[in-house]
Amino acid sequence: MTTPVVQYTKAGLAELISAKNQGIKGAIKWIAAGSRSYTPSAGQTRLYDEKQREPVSDWEDISPTQIRMAAAFKGNKEYEVREVGFFLESGTLLAVYSVPGELLAYKSANASWLQKFTLDISPLPTNSVMVELGTENLNLLITEELATLAAANVSNMARHVGLLFRVMDLENHHG
Repeated sequence: MTTPVVQYTKAGLAELISAKNQGIKGAIKWIAAGSRSYTPSAGQTRLYDEKQREPVSDWEDISPTQIRMAAAFKGNKEYEVREVGFFLESGTLLAVYSVPGELLAYKSANASWLQKFTLDISPLPTNSVMVELGTENLNLLITEELATLAAANVSNMARHVGLLFRVMDLENHHG
């Protein structure tokens, strides 16, 4: 299996450098999925077989050099996901991920495909990129944390209820 690599594009990098020189950051706004697999190139300006483009619906900084983004691919389109592109607010392709001959995921006509992507931004100019959320913030990245918190709360509640019954039982025997 080939080691996955995100290929940054010359056009995307040039746009980030230009923005940084103007004192602003380039904004990643969309994630696109396509059905062709290949080795991405720095000269790319688009996905080769784009099927769907969705706004980033959630994101978080993992470290100074990594950001995690999420997008929800909804609707009745059905396709094999073999290429993923990250687009700036301007529409410029910033980065491409694809592996020759490899299926990355599958988007069924009957389901949404929710995906988290971690992007290593260390090759980019420092402090040159940000993420712009679409209108629908799904909070996809905190669901695991919320599930853990909910399980802990249920466990605590069960302990408190058990303690309450023991206290009531003691009061009944001694009252």
